[in-house]
Amino acid sequence: MENKEMTYLGKPVDWSREKAGDGYPLLLYVEDDGKRLHWDQEKYPCFFWQVSVDKDTEHMDIAEQMRALVEKYPVDVSRIYGAGAGKAANVIWEMMGAYPDLFAAVAVSGGAGQTWKVRRASYVPAWIFGRENDSYCPAGGQIWSDQGKLLHGCLTLVRSLRAAGNERVLYSPKPEMTGEELLEDKEAVQWMFVRSKREGYRIDMLRPGVWKLQDYTGSSFYVVEGTRAALVIDTGFGPELVTPWIRKITSLPLELALTHCHGDHMYHADEFKTVYLSAKEKEPLERMKKTMLAGRDIDYDSLQDIPDGTVIDLGGLGIEVMELPGHTPGSVLFIDHTHKVIFTGDAIGSGQMVLLQLAPVISLQEYKKNLERLYERLEDMDDYVLLGGHMEQEGGYPFGTPYNPSPYNPLGREVVQDMMELCDIFGSDKVKKEELPPDRMCEEPSFLGYFGKAGLCARSSQF
Repeated sequence: MENKEMTYLGKPVDWSREKAGDGYPLLLYVEDDGKRLHWDQEKYPCFFWQVSVDKDTEHMDIAEQMRALVEKYPVDVSRIYGAGAGKAANVIWEMMGAYPDLFAAVAVSGGAGQTWKVRRASYVPAWIFGRENDSYCPAGGQIWSDQGKLLHGCLTLVRSLRAAGNERVLYSPKPEMTGEELLEDKEAVQWMFVRSKREGYRIDMLRPGVWKLQDYTGSSFYVVEGTRAALVIDTGFGPELVTPWIRKITSLPLELALTHCHGDHMYHADEFKTVYLSAKEKEPLERMKKTMLAGRDIDYDSLQDIPDGTVIDLGGLGIEVMELPGHTPGSVLFIDHTHKVIFTGDAIGSGQMVLLQLAPVISLQEYKKNLERLYERLEDMDDYVLLGGHMEQEGGYPFGTPYNPSPYNPLGREVVQDMMELCDIFGSDKVKKEELPPDRMCEEPSFLGYFGKAGLCARSSQF
């Protein structure tokens, strides 16, 4: 982008953080004609972000600016919308594929993109207006981009989305709908603004018998089917009940196994009769009861302990429990040898970093010893996949966490190896550390640093 600054940002009348509550929606409108549009803040109060694009515009530039905007202003990240028309809309198509968890909904008139890339947006609600006579790229046509990429028109992209399983795509032929006309379409704008990522959960089958569910907060949880029961691993932190969504997957009796006691992993534990949680989580659980789990009707007295080596029998397969303290005292991994999957929760992070500064803490050398045990076991499980508790951290999403060192960093033995080395050198000048101020999670300053594929956050007393 030639202009690295925001082209134009319209703000709600009263956008102060003190009065914003959960924040205001953000509407990203991309255009290539330089015409500034007026947005009706009285009817649709939001951060209206108009960005001028050209042939040199990179979606990563916009994503980086969006991250900065979300940090600066009270934006409701569950209600970020995208809109554009004609050639400028290419940027929205590109961002849908690059950041499928970014938009709550998009409204696009025309544009073109790559069919294989846009398929990643299989859950994004989209209302597409087909510019069937577009001189740039007809809805059903194709064109070569300035960078030499073959791009397909919006109708072909709609078909690609639907073929990928997206049931929330609308298509309306509109021969020459401009961006201004798109934003003046009351029905389209209202359709977009009633949508939120708080609605429901995203469900993906990872392999027969194993599913991933994800909520709008970025928490990932899983379902594994046996013949006797289905094991739900963690519950996420979304506002809707999780069991009705799990019932879309399986009709088997449900049991819940928790990787640790934090609210974003056991918020919906009250929906289950059988709940497994390490007894070593007693101290942090007491803290959670007063914070993230306050008001939840969870029967804490009926929680079943899962010591190291426990095997949860689902019928036809067993799930092994492996302790890995550090993030919390009772953090565990669940090993599914049948499907060759290891569910790691937050014990080693999710490809970004592991938080070790949360009380009660252990030293980095103690954590390293725990990692060594996992590292040795992984030598015989090289073809197993490791699934973390926040899978979006593997996607390099452009807001919320500015310290992601890699756009895609799947968990594996190499991450564990680098994490062990990081534990050794964290206190030295070999690691460039960022000091983070005290917050509700940690009452004293903590330090964030990286080595190779690993990252961790710790207090000075730990290293």
